[in-house]
Amino acid sequence: MNTEKIHRQFLSSRLLLFTFVFVFIVVRLYPFTHLGNLSLWACLLIQIGIAFFLLQLNDTFKIIQNHTYLPALLYLLLIGGNPVFYNNFRGSIAALCLVLCCYFLFDSFQKPNSQLNALNISLLLVLGSLLWTPLLFFFPLFWYGFQRFQCFNARVFFANLLGFFIVYLFIFAWSIFQGDKHIFFSLLPQFDALFVFQRTELTGIEWVIAGFLFAIYLVIGIYLFFYNISEKVWTISILSYFYFSTFIIFIFFFFQNEYKSSWVLIIYIPIAFLTGHFFSRTNNQRIHYLLLLFILFIIGTKFFQHLGA
Repeated sequence: MNTEKIHRQFLSSRLLLFTFVFVFIVVRLYPFTHLGNLSLWACLLIQIGIAFFLLQLNDTFKIIQNHTYLPALLYLLLIGGNPVFYNNFRGSIAALCLVLCCYFLFDSFQKPNSQLNALNISLLLVLGSLLWTPLLFFFPLFWYGFQRFQCFNARVFFANLLGFFIVYLFIFAWSIFQGDKHIFFSLLPQFDALFVFQRTELTGIEWVIAGFLFAIYLVIGIYLFFYNISEKVWTISILSYFYFSTFIIFIFFFFQNEYKSSWVLIIYIPIAFLTGHFFSRTNNQRIHYLLLLFILFIIGTKFFQHLGA
């Protein structure tokens, strides 16, 4: 078996990427009896949009040096066959907001005057939190990102907070204009819903997937921090930020059972980039075999999840 040729196809074959997109759409819509379900279509388009925006992020910021479609392909593969994502509109919007926030964060690298980017991140997080409140937890994570990218200062910090006040000042003004203050109070963050912590209940197949991904996560960590010394500082900064973000999201995933499926949609974003970077190494045959094993494992588990729905 020519693993090098197969590996190269997964990295750079546009035909393979669009084949995955086609299969992703067919699996979501089959047996074609819910074509009038707007939530199904909205989630489908948003999730495909996230996958392609991952490619845009990579092309813009050169996170993975080799030209590759792996981040998008792996993201679609990870979310493709699990029915809990089919109508998760709130989680899809939250994931979209976060991937857009990543663009503004990465654009701030070593730019101390990044107030506009900080404001854009704040607006996205606050607007998204109107649908999915736990997005507010990501403010400290982006503060860490600004610090990691050497652009955190008082101006950036207060610009990042300003978005919160802008959104709620507009909502307050709108509620006064409508003569109904209940509009404003109903849209304030519901902290009783935000701080709901309950250990996540997982099925057997979900434990298998979580264990496998955690093992891959550890392997990538060892590679990233001990063997990946040839990468640029810029690349290491982004990958280490993704690595830390994945760990934090894992914690929320395991302790917020109510939002389990939404946390999974979000955590697959950094995982798609970390695994995409790791598997893009073209000069190691063991990685070629590991990529095939990874893809076959994910396809197999998603198949069982789809059958069990």
